[in-house]
Amino acid sequence: MKIFTTQIKTSENYHQKMRSGSYFFEMTGAAPLLSDTLWGVQRIKGICMSENENLLLRLRQSVSGLSPIQQKLGDFVLADPARVLYLTITELARESETSEASVTRLCRSLGCKGYNEFKMALAMDIQQGSAPREENDAIDALVNDAAQALQDTGKLLDRDRLMDAAQALHQARSVHIYGVAASAIPGDYLHYKLLRLGKPVQIYSDMHRAAMNAATLGSEDLVVAISSSGSTRDLLHVVTLARKRGARVLALSNTPRSPLAALSDLLLVAARAEGPLSAGALSTKVGVMLLVELLTTSLVALDKRYAEVSQQTASATLPLLL
Repeated sequence: MKIFTTQIKTSENYHQKMRSGSYFFEMTGAAPLLSDTLWGVQRIKGICMSENENLLLRLRQSVSGLSPIQQKLGDFVLADPARVLYLTITELARESETSEASVTRLCRSLGCKGYNEFKMALAMDIQQGSAPREENDAIDALVNDAAQALQDTGKLLDRDRLMDAAQALHQARSVHIYGVAASAIPGDYLHYKLLRLGKPVQIYSDMHRAAMNAATLGSEDLVVAISSSGSTRDLLHVVTLARKRGARVLALSNTPRSPLAALSDLLLVAARAEGPLSAGALSTKVGVMLLVELLTTSLVALDKRYAEVSQQTASATLPLLL
């Protein structure tokens, strides 16, 4: 069964269709026309598997780790996704100055079998997108951006992988947290949470000390490496040392494809990749902080003794309060 889109011939028609939300599907053979609006997509949602949901979010999250040609194509799609709905694969390749093969590779990297399935997932993503929040000033913009980062992190979360990471924390003889500069902030929060649960844990933001620590680890130890970009040279060096010693590595990052991801046994991804001018931005850190909270909550669920120890450690600080 072949699905194709009616092409919009003029710029005026294109904008008219975009304002009305119309999206045409025709099906050859005896099948009738599904719908002349985006709402018709719901009737054929089964064509795209559930892992194709949140396509734009996943593309935005991974585009920085793609090849230069794929980045160019991904940026084109992200710049005006609604317009891409009306382009054939040939038109998209021509207008993005890439190739049909590159378009197909991008579709498959996002979990779609081909371009038709990609456009179906894209249409559903656009349809389900929430209305923009009202922003009266810079404060509203910052609050909305942070809240959206938390929601996007929740959408990206792989729950099975989260439980695997919690199991790794539970089974580790000791936990060693490495994070440089702003990435040390969520590392410090994880250090505090694990201390509260009675887990042997150390944290290093100085990579010289981290390197010495990594050289002493073994197969029963777990390294938690935190890096927004996943490309910090000093961190990659100490993680490589730890891997050579047999330690397992859990990475917390904002980038799904990176050198750190390639070195890690487990990877949890938070939303909002960090740019060179936005290092340490709240929107990139709150997602990682949420991952820390989810990790420690999952850890407590694995063994009730963690909850008991948490009460003991909390009681130890009571005499220090006024």
